[in-house]
Amino acid sequence: MKNTLVYFKAVLSMLFWALTFVWIKIAFQEGYRPYEIVYLRLIFASILLFGVMLFSGKWEKLSPRDMGRLALVSFSEPFAYFVGEANGLQYVSSTLGSLIISLIPIVTAVGAWLFLKEKAGKLLIIGLLVSTGGVVVMSLGSSDLHATLKGVLFLLVAVFAGMSYGLLVKRLTHSYSALTIVAWQNVFGLMFFTPLFLYYDFGHFTMMPQSGLGLLTICAMSLFASVGAFLLYTGVIRDLGVIRSNVFTNLIPVFTAALAYLILGDSLTLRTISGLVLTIGGLMLSQYHDLRSLHRRVWQK
Repeated sequence: MKNTLVYFKAVLSMLFWALTFVWIKIAFQEGYRPYEIVYLRLIFASILLFGVMLFSGKWEKLSPRDMGRLALVSFSEPFAYFVGEANGLQYVSSTLGSLIISLIPIVTAVGAWLFLKEKAGKLLIIGLLVSTGGVVVMSLGSSDLHATLKGVLFLLVAVFAGMSYGLLVKRLTHSYSALTIVAWQNVFGLMFFTPLFLYYDFGHFTMMPQSGLGLLTICAMSLFASVGAFLLYTGVIRDLGVIRSNVFTNLIPVFTAALAYLILGDSLTLRTISGLVLTIGGLMLSQYHDLRSLHRRVWQK
């Protein structure tokens, strides 16, 4: 039953993150810029999470060392990841950009094996490669693979930031609740983003007419992604480990494609469907042992 709940939280967190790709298009259409969106998301999330901690009495005291670790977690994600991805995609085609970002689960698996000594069985490794291959197949819908060295380097920053987040937050999940970790993660992220927001977008934000629809979608991104998804995924990392939990991130493009089809009217090509099947199949293979145990328990009942 516990593993079923963990898997449910993992899938739900990926769905929440995938929803942001639909909502962010709406926010862009309403005139909001990337740094404005992420800055507002972090403000809303910080107010909500610290409000919950204060009024629920679930305030945990952090040691100075762990406060520093949380700052590093926040520097990795959301700060360095978003800066790398947002800037990299300006100089690299979306196809090549998604291919580079799809390396995160593999790079993270190597990092977890080297630095956290996490073990990865053959089925987990094969499932990880097959699932990532599915993401690659979905990304190959365009022949446009243009890139500059600057863009590739920015995207590699995002890849290694994604890896660093998983490695750094894993140590904290055994000492603090997900609520505490994510609350401080948003606050530190807000601090890191403040200079960028003030320099690049503050003037634009104060002059633009505010959109109710735009602010509503940003609030939704904050609630579901900055708060909900990170709360769920932090617990998944604690229970499954960095390598196994990171395979689930390949579900984000799966959900994004499905949502784009259902909400935005995008088409589903044979290549996209093939990639979806590979991604989900690889994910199930990577979790084979737990799924087999769950199947046995269900049939025994």
